[in-house]
Amino acid sequence: MKIKRRKFAAIKKDVAANKKLLDQIHEARQAVRGYTTVPLAQRGANANAVRAFVAKDPAAHRMFNLLAQGDSWFDYPPGTDLIDCLHSKYGHTITNIAVAGSTLNDEAYGPVPREMFGLPFGPKQSDDPDRITELVHHIQQGSDQGKFQGLLLSAGGNDVAGDEFFSFINNARSGLTPVNAEVLDGVVNGTCKTAYLYLIDTALKAANDPGFKIFTHGYDYPWPDGRGVIHFLGWKVGPWFDPTFNEKNYPYEDEDTAQLQARHDIIVKFIDAVNDMLAGIAADVNYKGKVFHADLRGTLKSADDWANELHPVNSGFSALADVLDASLQANM
Repeated sequence: MKIKRRKFAAIKKDVAANKKLLDQIHEARQAVRGYTTVPLAQRGANANAVRAFVAKDPAAHRMFNLLAQGDSWFDYPPGTDLIDCLHSKYGHTITNIAVAGSTLNDEAYGPVPREMFGLPFGPKQSDDPDRITELVHHIQQGSDQGKFQGLLLSAGGNDVAGDEFFSFINNARSGLTPVNAEVLDGVVNGTCKTAYLYLIDTALKAANDPGFKIFTHGYDYPWPDGRGVIHFLGWKVGPWFDPTFNEKNYPYEDEDTAQLQARHDIIVKFIDAVNDMLAGIAADVNYKGKVFHADLRGTLKSADDWANELHPVNSGFSALADVLDASLQANM
């Protein structure tokens, strides 16, 4: 049985039915990270730093009212993230509904998470609204600053990392190429592209504004060296690639640079596939002037720019935010 996209009328009906709940969930998240939605005039000392930065070249450093949906590159509790940097360095006001650990499948089809940093703040219900309903709700409601001028999307990294990564890699002893190209193409250009188009088409319809823009990114090239975020009393987050590489006989031992480079070269193919797919959407005539892709590849030069297998260090996120902001400035 083929499952079709939800009709927009049905999503709008869910928005009306769940508005109060969606606002409560968002308020609970914002109690922890609400600073990103604070307009410049209310930021205290940080406002002066942003104003001084913008004053150097006002035409090149315009500030926008944005909505963000995504994964840990927009919501990274252990350190800064892209949204933090766009807010604190460039002065953008951003309503952030991203949740760390989200897959593209979660963002397009899954229920709204009721947790923060892995801790539940509300019981899950069988009739919880989905995240596409949440997205439409926020786009149509806007923020205290008025209508959103654009949407930032971050998704896809978790769909090819972690347990999912195993099926993409051929064993080094098989004699096959390291990457199962057929599986990678099917997931990225089939499953992932379909979900992205669903998010993009729904967001554009919800905005119903020719000036509303959507910005995607496809990550940079990580170094799969076995570093995770945290490991405490048996509870851990990451690593995401190292277990598969070990099982598929691509070891990384004694800080062997050649072994790490071999792993890195494999990951490059994944990041390239995601970026090529997103760039293809932005280049599609149907999305001309509406969807833009910020290519972050090559911004981070070495493993030292990464805190772990999936996330840059704070300065790395700041450098990546420079590229994303340049896309905003060029296309908004």
